[in-house]
Amino acid sequence: MALTARRRAPDPRPVRHKLPISGPLDLEATFTCGQAFRWRREPGGVWTGIVGKTELRVLGVENGILGLETAGPIDAAHLRHYFRLDENPEGHLGEARELRAIPGFVPLLGLRLLRQDPWETLASFICSAAANIGKISANVEAVASRHGEEISGSGRRAFPGPLAIARARESDLRRAGVGFRAPYLLGTARRVAEDPDAFWARLRSAPIDEARDELISLPGVGPKIADCALLFGLDRLEAYPVDRWIRRATRELMARPRARDEELARWAVRLGPGRGYLQQVLFHLRRTSGPFPSMAALRRRAGG
Repeated sequence: MALTARRRAPDPRPVRHKLPISGPLDLEATFTCGQAFRWRREPGGVWTGIVGKTELRVLGVENGILGLETAGPIDAAHLRHYFRLDENPEGHLGEARELRAIPGFVPLLGLRLLRQDPWETLASFICSAAANIGKISANVEAVASRHGEEISGSGRRAFPGPLAIARARESDLRRAGVGFRAPYLLGTARRVAEDPDAFWARLRSAPIDEARDELISLPGVGPKIADCALLFGLDRLEAYPVDRWIRRATRELMARPRARDEELARWAVRLGPGRGYLQQVLFHLRRTSGPFPSMAALRRRAGG
């Protein structure tokens, strides 16, 4: 009897969602500001990205509604959580209203902090050392292509979990473009893979300084990467990652051009419990628009 080829099951039809938004949402700023690395702009203004084991097509925002399509298992509640659709970014300005006087700041309040997977966030920022956003995106995509699971209905793959990375060879990670960061990514994956659920639960609930110290104990993780993991992956909005752009921005706001990073973080406490959210707006604006006035000058502009 002749053998017949097994038919491949048809890809699932995409599911369309229309989700109401509280406050503004700027898709371009959200996807290009350096917090996430698997979003691409497609022809016609559509954005495609990988969230967990699902590919999303974000069609746009119209009349306060976010339109998107999903290929893979994800529900509307998860999407609302990921995009923070129930949260108006204006709410984070309660203790830092002077920032509204920075030219270009208010339009960027539509930049949403995405609630990302903590492991993917940590691994991505380990890959970020000495690299720009384009290079990081290429590295993260290559790691996923080599080691991640297939996504139904998509030509892309999910980002591999810590156990999958822990089982990889350093040479494979190097070939994916990770370069000198490969042993750091491998060593951190092995540590996290011992008990991922307990690891992340501990970091979500621990005092911020303890959580930061535990992350810094991992291979290749310094204060900036630790704070990025806390902010973008663990929803710790009190984290205030300091890189060269935030260093410049915060020193300008303080009017102290030689302030050390520890002083910047202490000063940022005055921005309130949502300072991590504001940090990302400041980061993106300073990187794209130039120097800031001091807070004293901003208060004068605001009439305070």
